[in-house]
Amino acid sequence: MDDTSKQLLVKGLTSFPKYLPTWYNYDELGSELEDKCTVDNTGYYLRRSQISILETSIQKIIPSVPYDFALVDLGSGSCSKTRYFLDEMLLRQKRLMFYPVDISGEFLMKTVEQISNEYGERLSITPVAANYENGIEQLRYEDGPKVILWFGSIINLSYDDQVDKLKLISSLMTEKCHLVFSVDITQDKKAVLRAYNDDAGLEKKFFQNGIVRLNKEEESQIHLDQFQYKVDFISDSSPEHMSYFRAYLQAKEHLRYKIPGLNLDIEFEKGEPLYLHEGVGLSCKYTREQIQNLTARAGLLLTDTWTDEKRHAMFCRCKVMDPDQSVQQHEESSSV
Repeated sequence: MDDTSKQLLVKGLTSFPKYLPTWYNYDELGSELEDKCTVDNTGYYLRRSQISILETSIQKIIPSVPYDFALVDLGSGSCSKTRYFLDEMLLRQKRLMFYPVDISGEFLMKTVEQISNEYGERLSITPVAANYENGIEQLRYEDGPKVILWFGSIINLSYDDQVDKLKLISSLMTEKCHLVFSVDITQDKKAVLRAYNDDAGLEKKFFQNGIVRLNKEEESQIHLDQFQYKVDFISDSSPEHMSYFRAYLQAKEHLRYKIPGLNLDIEFEKGEPLYLHEGVGLSCKYTREQIQNLTARAGLLLTDTWTDEKRHAMFCRCKVMDPDQSVQQHEESSSV
């Protein structure tokens, strides 16, 4: 792990309240755990809802145009949902350039090997092992029309970070590019809490992976049995915000730990939380109006949306605004 990443870890563990950044969960084990959560957690509705939308709407989600696209997948993971795009795009064009971007290099290369074996020479794969910022920088000089995918990851960022990441993605886009991202539109508190605190403890194991990694890589000895895993849901329907979920560990007693790899001592009072994400929450839940405001702030025009029958998930397609649209959207957003 580079010095910048270590500094971000130290910042989180010395903040008030303390937190571990969400991205720290995603080493090879964490990526595998998340994949297991989305498949095996029967209460986790989002993946099933996303798949339902893709099965019924993929032909509409990918624009019909007289030219070929390249495909960029930000936070590609196991590419389980990406395969719907690969299959449909290879029906339309003879060859496809594919750029999967993932922070876990080892997990990324395993996925790339599987994808290569499945699709053969018609798919030209350039893997990018990087976070979003570095990945986008590496792709900045790849010319031509693109479909850029961002599945779900937006929901784990703070509002300002969501705007900033969307602005960064838009910097890759020309008028012939499209961004497709998915969000959670569930407002049912019971369904949300059941999804992230399942009886089998799959989500708990994933969220606690940051502590497991910290103990392994930075030589700390933080005992998970000295904390209680807690979740809650904060509802917010205002146009310029969103609802969100929180996950944290709550100290059962007064605790003190050394983290030699970070040259850090940390202390917890009894009842003090350690949030398992940066920002006020993660796994944000949106209304369509909130999504429209969010994309407009990033200079993107929300052109189409698709939802599943149970209205758990939404796929959104955006283009970059031209200057006139940007002024109009800003005026409309300011008047809300």
